[in-house]
This record gives sequence, structure tokens and C-alpha cells, in this order.
Amino acid sequence: MSTRRAPLTLSVLAAATLLLSACGAGGGDDTAAGDATSAAASSAPAASTPTGTPAPSAPAAEGCTGTGGVAPATAATVDTIDLDGDGEPDRLWLADDGGTRTVGVSTAAGATLTHPVDLAGPAGATAFALRPDPAEPAMVLVSDNRVADLLVVQDCALVDATDTRGAPWQFDQGFAGQGTGVGCVDLDGDGTLDLVGLNLVDDTVTRTLIHVDGTVASAGASDEVAADTGAAQETARAITCGDRTLSADGVHEPS
Repeated sequence: MSTRRAPLTLSVLAAATLLLSACGAGGGDDTAAGDATSAAASSAPAASTPTGTPAPSAPAAEGCTGTGGVAPATAATVDTIDLDGDGEPDRLWLADDGGTRTVGVSTAAGATLTHPVDLAGPAGATAFALRPDPAEPAMVLVSDNRVADLLVVQDCALVDATDTRGAPWQFDQGFAGQGTGVGCVDLDGDGTLDLVGLNLVDDTVTRTLIHVDGTVASAGASDEVAADTGAAQETARAITCGDRTLSADGVHEPS
């Protein structure tokens, strides 16, 4: 993996519950167990209203409107959480036309937000939407099971999150030895979930808070919790957020 990123990934729902309870964090709306830092310290259709969708903290906004809110016919799609703030669930998709690989969001109000996929892992790409804090913008992780790129929904566009040097932020999923998973935990004790990077070493998970200010991500405080069960260790190697997981609620690009 390149030197621009940081730790971690999660996967199993039961494991995620164990890991979150270990930190004594409260519940949230939409969350994943997380990865941690960039290089120097430095990413099956579900029900139409997915569980774990954060409730708007204020009256629903107009959201992202348009006339192109339909994924390409060949895209793999999944119903997902509200990503544009209008209170309505959206659709997340991945498409490959043989030359261009794209992750996209089709909003309930008819807009299409897209971003190129630039991952080389042989397993293909998987995308997962999350919103640890309902008051903050939504995010999308795009993973190839080795690293995960972090995108932010900003001004009705999917925008790369970068580190403080301007390099794209990327979570390590065990490929470079800097992290193993990504999740959501109330690590700072303010009552809302935080994006965290996870790094499993032996029977201990280091959880590092990832601040996202606009589109700039940076590593913050960290703690350590025991991961002495198979479920907890599996969670520390996965991408999860609250009661949602990449494996169950994400979308995998067409093969």
C-alpha cells in the first residue's frame, strides 16, 4: 500500500456489537467500525428503508435534486441510507463499462453523484455508505479488501477526503500493517459516534478517532480494548457502522 494511509476494517454484526460495547460508547444512527491513520500517522439490494439510517437533526432539506437519478443499467446497486440530507434513503452503486470504474449515488430527489474507482485489488471493489454523526455530512468508503478510500458527500458531489498534506485519505485493511478495519465508536465521549480506524494486534484492538473537517481527515486520540473472542477479532478486521456492515449493506462491483 502507498504511504498515504492508515489502519483498519470490520465485518460481522455480532462482532461489531462486542467491540462497541467494549468502549462503553452509546448507539448511533449509521456507523462502521473503523480504520485509523494515513501514512505519516498518518476506504444485494436491501430493504427500501435500511436500518441504522440517522434521523435528521433538523427539518429535512431539499437534498440533491436532478433528472439523472438512475444508475447505469449494468451497475450493481443497493438501497442505502440518506446521503444528501433530505430524510429519504438513496441508492449506492458501482459500475464498470470495461474502461471506467465508477462509484455512484442516486438520490431520492433525482441527482446522480459519481466518483472514479481507482483500486487494484483482485477481489474487486465494494462500497459502503456511513454517517457516524447525523449532524455531519455522509461518507462513502470504497474498498478492495486491502485498502479503503474515504469519500465525503459535499455540495452534492462525492469528494476525496485528504490528509493534512492533501494526499487522498486511505484506510489500511491489513495490507500495509497499519490497520485492519473501520468502524464507528463514541471515542470522545460527546454522545455521538465517531469514525475510527481499527488495528488488531494479537488480542488487542487499537481504536483511533478520525476527525473529518470538511474534506480533510486527520488522526486523533486512540485507546485500546481487548479482542479476545473470534467475533471481536472478526469485527476488528471489517468495515461496519452501528448495525450496518459492508458485507451485508454494501455493494460489490459487477464481476
